Amino acid sequence: MGQSTDGFLVDYLEKRQADRADRVRTVLASLTPWEQLLVHDAAVMGYVQGMRHPDGEPIGKDRQTITHVIDACLAFPDLYPAIKSLEAATERRETVEYFVQCQQPDGTWEQAGGTTQNPALVLQRLAAHRRAQPDFEYRVARRTTTARVETFDVADSEEQQ
Repeated sequence: MGQSTDGFLVDYLEKRQADRADRVRTVLASLTPWEQLLVHDAAVMGYVQGMRHPDGEPIGKDRQTITHVIDACLAFPDLYPAIKSLEAATERRETVEYFVQCQQPDGTWEQAGGTTQNPALVLQRLAAHRRAQPDFEYRVARRTTTARVETFDVADSEEQQ
């Protein structure tokens, strides 16, 4: 005779829990060290502020919550250095690049040519690829890169004086 309904349900719930834990580990592993720090600071402070929230009181809108959490992180810069370091960034440079991708036999997508910052040009390239090889699957991809420039003073050494 087969497994009881209760046993099946327990197994199902345990598998779902393990699958969720795997997804969390995968996402966290995919983050850059900088992204990990930001997630840490915001998540921990969000949790702390949530635990301090009075029972029965309405919870603010997302924007209010974000403002409250960032303010709390800035109040404790030694505990939440990633959020604090955002203040030190004197310049942000964002670069947007477009490129054509081609689907590989295994289903993955690979870049099929150079990058451009001109969206009209990448559409021309996409059309050219499709004309040249109509049996292949192509698409346009966009990559956004943000660079934070932080400045700091370095004491002059004796050699430089």
